[in-house]
Amino acid sequence: LVKRERGGSKRNALLKWCQRKTQGYTGIDVTNFSTSWNDGLSFCALLHSYLPEKVPFSELTAQNKRKNFTTAFQAGESVGIPTMLSADELVQTERPDWQAIMAYVTAIYAKFENV
Repeated sequence: LVKRERGGSKRNALLKWCQRKTQGYTGIDVTNFSTSWNDGLSFCALLHSYLPEKVPFSELTAQNKRKNFTTAFQAGESVGIPTMLSADELVQTERPDWQAIMAYVTAIYAKFENV
């Protein structure tokens, strides 16, 4: 799926891709597949990089988690990326399940990177 870079793991390659795509977005520092995604803004930045008309990134704040997750998931669904995460669950946790986060990020990657 994600091309391995110099023998690295697919997870690390996907993380590096996320970092490249979200570089320059205010308040976004993707260092893992759990806490880096807990306010929804990383999803919004990642999707905004492909769908700027669907994600009003400059209007979003870390404090409004539910709006961030809803915005991201609706943007993803608009291009056929199924929502496999629950905004209700995500707003209640500081440490989302990394495997669930990675699965959704992988779906975004697959959609836009033509794999």
